[in-house]
Amino acid sequence: MIDEKAASMTQAKQRDNAWVFRKFWQVALMLGCVAAVLWGCTINPFAPRLELSERSGIGLGDQRTIDGFFRNFEFAYLTRDTALYGQLLSERFTFVYRDFDNGVDVIWPRDVELVTTSGLFRSAEILDLRWNTVVFQDGDARQVQVVRSFRLRVGFRINEVFEITGNANFTLVRDDTGSVWRLSRWRDESNF
Repeated sequence: MIDEKAASMTQAKQRDNAWVFRKFWQVALMLGCVAAVLWGCTINPFAPRLELSERSGIGLGDQRTIDGFFRNFEFAYLTRDTALYGQLLSERFTFVYRDFDNGVDVIWPRDVELVTTSGLFRSAEILDLRWNTVVFQDGDARQVQVVRSFRLRVGFRINEVFEITGNANFTLVRDDTGSVWRLSRWRDESNF
């Protein structure tokens, strides 16, 4: 009888130990899931990392001003935000660059610009646009030409970084003084 009681107590103790063991792993798994969710909210492995150390003051600007337009343009590049970039372009946008090898201007429309820029945003490991001085500005309340110097660093590999410098010759348009500025024409005047 004592052996049966001892065996029964041993079995009960083993069941209790198994229950504690299962509960321990259930709690550990739950805590692991919570930690993964919290970590996932702060780090997105599919988004490029932002290098904000020198540029903590940059953010969105008021696009009803020319300075705000340029600030948003720079922010779109910094954050690789294709939606924001698309909002900067007018529906009749054209990009123009000089093909020096063939001696002709190459022009592409808004849809080609969006696809090209989206590809750049996705594939570049390093992408750093800096606007410099305004070289020329003239226009009225609804259309203005701004020629502004810039520096764009693009790297597809850490050890392969290209620096493009020069001027961006922009034509900005808007419907009225309360509307936002949009880029209607961009003539690239860079060293690229």
